[in-house]
Amino acid sequence: MKAIIKRNEGPGLEYAEMPEKSPEPGWLKLKVFAASICGTDIHYNRWDGTAISFKNQFNVQLPFILGHECSGEVVEIGQGVSGFKLGDRISLETHIPCGNCFQCQNGMAHNCADMGLYGTNVDGCFADYAMTPASVAFKLPGGVSNEEGALFEPAGVAMRAVEEGRVLPGDTVLVYGCGPIGLMTVQLLRWCGAAKIIAIDIDEFRLNMARKYGVETINGLKEDVVKRVLELASARRGVDVLLELTGSAKVYADMFDMIRLEGRLVTIGHPGDKVSIDVVKSINFRGIEWKGVFGRRIWDTWWKLGAMVEAKKIDILDVVTHRFRFSEYQEAFEQVDKGAGKILFVNE
Repeated sequence: MKAIIKRNEGPGLEYAEMPEKSPEPGWLKLKVFAASICGTDIHYNRWDGTAISFKNQFNVQLPFILGHECSGEVVEIGQGVSGFKLGDRISLETHIPCGNCFQCQNGMAHNCADMGLYGTNVDGCFADYAMTPASVAFKLPGGVSNEEGALFEPAGVAMRAVEEGRVLPGDTVLVYGCGPIGLMTVQLLRWCGAAKIIAIDIDEFRLNMARKYGVETINGLKEDVVKRVLELASARRGVDVLLELTGSAKVYADMFDMIRLEGRLVTIGHPGDKVSIDVVKSINFRGIEWKGVFGRRIWDTWWKLGAMVEAKKIDILDVVTHRFRFSEYQEAFEQVDKGAGKILFVNE
């Protein structure tokens, strides 16, 4: 079978032949329907600081198959697997919990102490066929399409960001970053009853995508971000909730100045560089609640998202702007820098 792989350290990927295998005990083999490019895949392609940080933290062994956002059909079942049958349509949770640590046994398997990462230290899904532990396979609801299923993993991050922000009707919420997860976050915020949504980015293509949802937008390259946000949230002297999705270390310099006293901050993006923060000025004196997010809650987030998508409350495919075949991987990754929302590989 053919797959998109990261063979060596440094920029670039390959589309190469890889051996097709049968699943090990406890694993499933799936025919991949669709898979989407995530920021992590972009970092691995560029081989930047974030990619190197992930490699070191999660003991990544090269070469490996990229990709962790996908949907597929179960075509082979490993020994000892129950609860799945041939033909089941599934999406995959990226975080592979050990099942034995304190976190796994106390409702926090999403942040397992001995976690594997699909498409990072376990071969991923940018291939005709993919293997996955059955423990991270989620059966797609009947009313969810194959392409929608490929976006459940990133949409789940958006769902959890809103949940952790404890967004209430009437809140003013700042979404810092209008990538695909940011755009899906905006859709969810509208259903939570946020009275005002402010979206910031430096990419005009993505800001235009955000504008169709009726939000206030700010281009960070063209405006004084802090001044504009405080104008839009003047009654409370800052936003109630700030959701940080850029992964840029630069935004931490003035991000706290945009949150009202006793406001809430949820950080979802992963900066590749160290961040310096004046804890007393930015957090203690302001009474800020700060929650970090790494992935979805297993399986609470998935069930909630599945219900929202199946009921057509949100349209996660609305963030997709381009579709490619796996063999067109170079064009797909080049499109990231030319302007894009979510990019899908379609393998049906």
